[in-house]
Amino acid sequence: MITKNIRIQFVDTDLSQRIHYSSIFRYFEIMDHDFFRRIGYPYKKIFQLGLDMPRVHVECSYLGNIEYDDELEVQASISKIGKSSYTFSFSFYKENILVAKGRITNVFIDRSTGKSVPIPDFIRSELLKHHDPVSV
Repeated sequence: MITKNIRIQFVDTDLSQRIHYSSIFRYFEIMDHDFFRRIGYPYKKIFQLGLDMPRVHVECSYLGNIEYDDELEVQASISKIGKSSYTFSFSFYKENILVAKGRITNVFIDRSTGKSVPIPDFIRSELLKHHDPVSV
């Protein structure tokens, strides 16, 4: 599991100053990119290998109020690893209370063909280190 503190930005809120329903996915993306940087394979390096990882499924459940300038702790882990895809699960806490949870599923593809490819072994081994099948 990886953990990061984030602060909700004004641009991510609606007129009521609560987080806009679509904005939380930006924080999913931040955590995903941060994870790959931490394991030594930032997206730029993955692109240079001729690979990409488009999102094929996203979901989020809001369990509490999230507002402008709230500081949240985000916990993220790999909840599923397939042949060519993985699912990243996220939990968002405000003052130790779960206020949102969700997941994204990414598929490895060959950038030149757009076809799915197996997760490279060197990345699979890193995903396995953070695998938590019971998360979210």
